[in-house]
Amino acid sequence: MEEVEATLFDGETVIVSGISVLLDFADAPGGSPDSPGWHAHAALPLGMTIEPGEQMRIETTDGRSGPVAILGPPTIEGDRALHVFIGLGPLVRSGA
Repeated sequence: MEEVEATLFDGETVIVSGISVLLDFADAPGGSPDSPGWHAHAALPLGMTIEPGEQMRIETTDGRSGPVAILGPPTIEGDRALHVFIGLGPLVRSGA
């Protein structure tokens, strides 16, 4: 897994920024971020209303971006909700 800082978007609207995300490419064909099937694990503040199946876009501080959907309800850990997102397409660098 790779840890990065990221922002979640709903369309062009920022949902949350500056979050730590663990990227997992093990389930993607060939273990590549260039294919769908990758996962992102993120701890979000409690009280955020995000529904399983809801589609968003994740953008990392190193310039990668890709579509994601929430797999299921979060796991609550203290004052944060741990969400798992599945990549719906490639995670690509801007301009690539």
